[in-house]
Amino acid sequence: MKSFKSIFAAIIMVGLISFGLTACNQAAHQGKTTPAISQKVVKPDTLNMSKDTLAMRVQQKTMQEIQKRQARIEKEAIEVVKQTNQAMKFIYTGNAKKAEAALGTALDSTKTLLKKHPNDDLIPVDISVKAQDLITTIPQVDKTVKMAKEEMTKGNYQEAAGLLNNLKSEIDITTVNLPLGGYPSGLKQALGLLKKNKTKQAQQVLVGLLNSLVINQAIMPLPVLRAQVMMDEAQIMFNGKQDKAKVANLLKNADYQLKLAQALGYGHFDKEYTDISNDITKAKESVKNGSATSGTFDKLIKKTEAFKNKIVNDMKGTSPKKK
Repeated sequence: MKSFKSIFAAIIMVGLISFGLTACNQAAHQGKTTPAISQKVVKPDTLNMSKDTLAMRVQQKTMQEIQKRQARIEKEAIEVVKQTNQAMKFIYTGNAKKAEAALGTALDSTKTLLKKHPNDDLIPVDISVKAQDLITTIPQVDKTVKMAKEEMTKGNYQEAAGLLNNLKSEIDITTVNLPLGGYPSGLKQALGLLKKNKTKQAQQVLVGLLNSLVINQAIMPLPVLRAQVMMDEAQIMFNGKQDKAKVANLLKNADYQLKLAQALGYGHFDKEYTDISNDITKAKESVKNGSATSGTFDKLIKKTEAFKNKIVNDMKGTSPKKK
């Protein structure tokens, strides 16, 4: 479904920001020296799958989530917001009759939505996507966190915030929602004011309605998505009876990506991270000793998917749309 882009041009940001954390730290701390932080977790030297294939499959997983959310967008909800904007335009140009007609159309659309979604308050109108990919390692993340803490103790809060703001490797999916519970009554109020020639008051009500649109943001950590893709590839290689060492190495890479997600602060579910890491270790051992089955991977992949969904649900939030 084609989304109503003109309304939300101010919030739509589709793109990819990719940068190295080391360079950011050097720019922020020129002339400063920070002792190296010892780190037990070592990134594997090899991946055993093409980086292009990895990127493509991560993109496919992202698109699946975006398409799932796009499917929830209702054309009637788009029409409600469109007609609200049209009514404001007509009021501004002094055409109260056309403004009334626009509000009547908007009200008709809300009636349809209420029939279709009697128990739902928020109806999706549009979505936007922003990606920020961080090229880094766990030791470098730990180093950045240490720097930020040092700046905090010195009272340099903005510099600390800038350092911590770099610690993002994620896909942000922002959904704009129509608050169906209160929107129709607002439209009726504005329409009543127009009929009484109280155009300024009607316009104020409509501005309030547009500001009542609710923004919901889902954050999908890229390291977790990469871990999932690596697990999928490990299962494909295992089922194809390929080199056991390569299969085990892919699992090792997946484990590192999950530990990187944890270092970046996604989720803070220490027990769940530890449980999946232990399951990966068991899977690697079973691959090496020949006791692994395809079900071994199915269980691991399913558990990681549930964990990813938990992180996404935990980190998403809602807020009124600001004009």
